[in-house]
Amino acid sequence: MRALEPTSAGVVDRDGIAVHYEVYGDGSPTVYLLMPDVIVHSQAWKAQIPFLSRSFRVVVSDPRGNGLSGRPDEPAQFADRLLLDDEWAVLDAVGAEEAVLVGVCTGAGHALMMAAEAPERVRGVCAINPGLLLTDPLPHRVAFDFDEPRETYEGWQMQNRHFWREDWRAFSEFFFGEMFPEPHSTKQREDCVRWSMGAGPETMLLEHDSPPYLANAADTATAVCEAVRCPVLVITGSLDRCQNPLRGPIVAELTGGELVVIDGAGHLPQARDPVKVNLLLRDFISRV
Repeated sequence: MRALEPTSAGVVDRDGIAVHYEVYGDGSPTVYLLMPDVIVHSQAWKAQIPFLSRSFRVVVSDPRGNGLSGRPDEPAQFADRLLLDDEWAVLDAVGAEEAVLVGVCTGAGHALMMAAEAPERVRGVCAINPGLLLTDPLPHRVAFDFDEPRETYEGWQMQNRHFWREDWRAFSEFFFGEMFPEPHSTKQREDCVRWSMGAGPETMLLEHDSPPYLANAADTATAVCEAVRCPVLVITGSLDRCQNPLRGPIVAELTGGELVVIDGAGHLPQARDPVKVNLLLRDFISRV
């Protein structure tokens, strides 16, 4: 059961892959919550949708490969250019000539890229723990070879092609334990593990093997941020174990945006500290 049912829902056909979207409320402006990481789907915004839709029109979509969207069958179908075009297609489908974009992780990176490439359509961007490669990755994310088979897998060694196929749930439980370092996060971890089952190891491997990230170098990511002309709010968790927490302050500096650091927060503060994040979002959207 949901706290709020969508006002409308639909599907955009993207070369044979259906991209499912939902609309909540009918206020202004349109706010598009971006969660393109295939490991979860749009219900990851469930703590924001009822609150924000009281004042604004809220749009969410499931990433290709999870939720009610279609399943790609080759890595090329997860290319960032296609994912960005999915998001533009959803905005076109709901008749939004412009919108405020809110994203977390890769979704935050996409929001910034969309603002850079079509400034006339983006009124503002909120980037939560932005996934732009403006610094080196956190050491534990690159410490172990993804393709090397092992006799045993512990901790971040489970971020491994062979282990994903062997025990995807175990990896998901470990991963979301890391994403929520905050105490008393059992429900949030359980939700994310359940949503990750909708993708599963084979879809996640297709995404992993997809073409390189569009902003896969510091100079490219810097250029993206410098091209953004709209207001920007950056929210960073000081204990983020997915994206380097230093990336948020750099995004804020390059875009001239506002930076909010939530001390003790992990990678998904919109789920773990929704009241604080919701109020930040409401005030920012109202200003822009």
